[in-house]
Amino acid sequence: MHDLSIMSIHTDEALLKLIGNRIRELRKEQNLSLRDVAFKIGMEPSNLSVIENGRSNPQILTYARIASALSVELSTIVTIEFNFQSFGEQAPSYQARKHKK
Repeated sequence: MHDLSIMSIHTDEALLKLIGNRIRELRKEQNLSLRDVAFKIGMEPSNLSVIENGRSNPQILTYARIASALSVELSTIVTIEFNFQSFGEQAPSYQARKHKK
């Protein structure tokens, strides 16, 4: 199902890629295009593609909107079984964007 095994989730990038893959799978199961889902949530298709490819760390509200557009519970997208202790041993690699005040 996923191209990443749950055992290989040790980095920020791997976790974001797994969540993105899950979103893509759900979208394709419903025969929805990137454009369809992006339109429903008021996002550019290219931005949704970045999320699906695991190259973005969206806010939880964005994940909630995506789940709503896919008619699934938020937990369907973000519930992932993996070794949390192993994940915590790695130094964080995601850099939060700086917001202008």
